[in-house]
Amino acid sequence: MNNRIKTIIFTDLDGTLLDYSTYSFEAAMPALKRLQECGIPLVIVSSKTRAEIEPLLAELPPLSKLFITENGSAVYLDRQSPVPPGIQAELRAGYRAIILGCRYDEVLSALREAQSQCKANVKGFSDMSVREVARLTGLDTASASLAKNREFSEPFMFRGTESKLECLKSKLDESGMNCLEGGRLFHALGRTDKGAAVRLVIDLYRRTSGGAVWKTIALGDGPNDIDMLRCADVAVVMRRQDGTWMEYHPSPSQRVIMPAGIGPAGWNEAVLTLLKEQGCPM
Repeated sequence: MNNRIKTIIFTDLDGTLLDYSTYSFEAAMPALKRLQECGIPLVIVSSKTRAEIEPLLAELPPLSKLFITENGSAVYLDRQSPVPPGIQAELRAGYRAIILGCRYDEVLSALREAQSQCKANVKGFSDMSVREVARLTGLDTASASLAKNREFSEPFMFRGTESKLECLKSKLDESGMNCLEGGRLFHALGRTDKGAAVRLVIDLYRRTSGGAVWKTIALGDGPNDIDMLRCADVAVVMRRQDGTWMEYHPSPSQRVIMPAGIGPAGWNEAVLTLLKEQGCPM
């Protein structure tokens, strides 16, 4: 690979790097090991919490010193990582954290107000027990407890008509919040998304890498991944559990790959193909 052209990969987790049902990444291990051998950073971009992502990072090969949580609400960096001038970061839980979203209590307040005004049938993680979250998501109870440890966003179930949903989104928007649709749930959060966080990280890499040109690849399977996918040179639209791909309209000159495999098997397929094309030894 050209030493002046470097590659960075951004990935969703559930249904993408992780199996939708078992949350295993075993089928992606050949590509993960190849990334480590080639020195290519992998940045997790997830709706999951910091508390959920930390144990996963301990299991994955060490491919990056940063990760993005709660649909782009925060970028967590190693506390020794440089932060360029003009970017505000705070020390948080042993990391340097760049906060793009709103506090959890502010999000909950806005969601409850929107729910009341729209008379919408909404049930968020804050309304559920650990066992309820586990049943809903398929997580074990320990992982479900970590999923409830929110900092910036509220996943919720919605039942009702399209007009009620549009009312809810509108009222959240009036409160300065976003409402995103994920693979299983809706998410209320501050005025940010995965794309905003990914653009910031790309800028960080460009400003701290001595003028290298970065080629970007993003992998995701759900509507909340679209903003992230559109930031990348190559968008990998993952095949979903039901065998379909979401509708995706690429940005100009963007390459789109739609692997045949589902979840980590498709992730492995797409990443190995791209690495081979770029001259990473196979």
